[in-house]
Amino acid sequence: MTWVDATSAGLPDGTLVALRADGELVAVGKADGSWHAVDGWCTHAECPLTDGWLEDAALRCACHAALFDLATGAPLEGPADDPVRVYPTRVVDGRVEVELP
Repeated sequence: MTWVDATSAGLPDGTLVALRADGELVAVGKADGSWHAVDGWCTHAECPLTDGWLEDAALRCACHAALFDLATGAPLEGPADDPVRVYPTRVVDGRVEVELP
């Protein structure tokens, strides 16, 4: 596992950024003062979740409106039935890092 730099930790709630590292696409978002990272591809039709937006502590897919919980990756609204993978995050020296396999 490797920690990868994603973005500045000082960005406001509602921020969503795309992290591309080692062939992975990860959606990194800030909600309620906490940073979260989930797989960047929707489990419904493999649309990029990084094109979506945050709704409170959830991520809405721009393609078909599936909604995923940022903390657990669980689908909260369809059409997705399967969760997205969740990655650990941490803040080091004012930067958000994501732990990737």
